[in-house]
Amino acid sequence: MSDAKITRKDALVYGGAAAGGLVVGGAAVAGLAAGVEARKLPQPLEGVEISAPIVDGDLPVEDPSADAWRQAQRVRVPLVPQQLVPPYLEQGHVDELLVRALHDGSDLALLLEWDDRDVDDLDGIRRYHDAVAVQLAATAGATLPPLTMGGPGAPVHILQWRATWQRDIDSGGKTGVEQIYPEVVHDVMPDDVLPPETAQLYWVGREAGNPLSLQNRVTPVEEIVAEGFGTVTHLTEQTARGHGNHEDGGWSVVVSFPLARAGAGSRMEPGSRWPAAFAVWLGSEENRGGRKHISDWQTIALEAQ
Repeated sequence: MSDAKITRKDALVYGGAAAGGLVVGGAAVAGLAAGVEARKLPQPLEGVEISAPIVDGDLPVEDPSADAWRQAQRVRVPLVPQQLVPPYLEQGHVDELLVRALHDGSDLALLLEWDDRDVDDLDGIRRYHDAVAVQLAATAGATLPPLTMGGPGAPVHILQWRATWQRDIDSGGKTGVEQIYPEVVHDVMPDDVLPPETAQLYWVGREAGNPLSLQNRVTPVEEIVAEGFGTVTHLTEQTARGHGNHEDGGWSVVVSFPLARAGAGSRMEPGSRWPAAFAVWLGSEENRGGRKHISDWQTIALEAQ
């Protein structure tokens, strides 16, 4: 991803400031360039630990653009098409993920950035959503769990952000058939004529508590645990938070969660190191399920208090 992006905000703030509010000639260009230069970040590193320093102030648990992220070094994590187990991803379309980490002694926040020119936040017939996930070992130790979602006796803790869930939150729960298929024609819906508690019975997924069917979400991040294929379990208590922004041809997503991972694994103590792996899905390329881009195991190192 680009190290210095000129956004609409840059053009308005820096360009306008350079000319006293008027964008004129070389002065505006110089002001814009100076502003962008000030926002440049060090080149991302590769093949190193993902260091999570302790923040000075509030932890940006839902803010991908917070200044606090400047305290963290970006690490380039290579991605490859998932071809370990079927269904395979035949061809990859994103080859790296930029990762930063911060913690405050109570929570850990990860900033995940990747290139994706399209925003895919609606599911439908042959329509899939953008997503990113981090997989963490449930317990500390020298033996790594199987990369493929753990294995028997070697559980993993997985947190996945979904663009569809982000849209649900940003729209106030107004994402539905009408948004996916704008020309749909249907009769009166249960919600139109029945009391809420009665209408709920007609939405089977919601009534059953299926997390995919929730109308009013509080987080775009799902927490699960697994010990291999077919063992994915949605945590009863969802404590993860996050937020995703799409700008300048790419996603910037925060995924955050408590270090005390109740029901998901051992506490991630400050000063400890933890294996972590990552995955990215591009909806525009029909990525879903096992058809994803994956990384090898990396290491997240939490700064001691």
